[in-house]
Amino acid sequence: MLAIFKKIKIELFFIRRLFSQKYHAIDYFNYFKNKLFSHLFLPKLLGQECSADPGFEIHVLCQKSDIRMLEWALKSFLYFSKLCPNIIVHDDGSFNKKSASVLEKRFRNLKVLFKVEADRLIEKYPGLPDDIRKYRGGGHAVILEFFDLFLLSSAKKVMICDTDILFFKRPDEIINFVNGKSQFDALVSRQGVYDLMVSKEYEQRHQLIEKHADFMNSGLILINRKKFTLDMFVNYFRNTKREVKDYLVGMSGWGSLISQVNFDFFPVDTYIIKGRPGENTVMKHFTSPRRYDFFAYGIDIARKKIKKMSAGE
Repeated sequence: MLAIFKKIKIELFFIRRLFSQKYHAIDYFNYFKNKLFSHLFLPKLLGQECSADPGFEIHVLCQKSDIRMLEWALKSFLYFSKLCPNIIVHDDGSFNKKSASVLEKRFRNLKVLFKVEADRLIEKYPGLPDDIRKYRGGGHAVILEFFDLFLLSSAKKVMICDTDILFFKRPDEIINFVNGKSQFDALVSRQGVYDLMVSKEYEQRHQLIEKHADFMNSGLILINRKKFTLDMFVNYFRNTKREVKDYLVGMSGWGSLISQVNFDFFPVDTYIIKGRPGENTVMKHFTSPRRYDFFAYGIDIARKKIKKMSAGE
């Protein structure tokens, strides 16, 4: 009963936020249409069959209530990228066998890693000090997005993403990275308003992301997994000043690790957070304060672009 009440409270919050915006009437209609029926459109857009690339994995932490968004996030990425990764969906503890089955049936190369299974894997993880495990067990649930997604990834190239993203165009930066055509060992999205992060000086960017990890947006991260070691992971927790329950301890962790390799940011004008997608928009991250936009217009824009491109193929 408490969970239902919480879900209703969150939904009412987003509805109030939605109606506080000056949108077109169709956006309000689309919000409720997609909230209730978008799962009916999705199977018509699925059908990409391919053999998974063992060198590329997608890892995403998901709660049961976000499965609908995750399906659209994955579909839009797979369609526009034409890549074929192994997809590991990390259960935050809210999944059941039925919800896992829905995802695994819709995506051929997808596996749901239940939290109880992840618990066992982390407990037996070789070389992981006991004092570091306290961050996973005693911290905010979002720590799993750093802790588990880092430790339980094994492919050469790994993509970490949130459930509330949509792709609208071919992501050349990601394709080149996966295919070994990038000079960088990590790519990360960033908050678009911080021009200080755009410095051309590599060392300056390193210092900034390490000092201001909060400016980094962890909604989309690509890493060359071999460049990141367990020692880097352990040293972050040993040296961080953030408390175990700090909500940002995981994102700061990604910032710390990424700052130690040859990294770059996704172009802020095509991998966006604010504003509606335009002709050149590759991806939009519908962060929590604007999550209602995912349903109000995001799904319809992605769906129409997919159908238009499919008709021309």
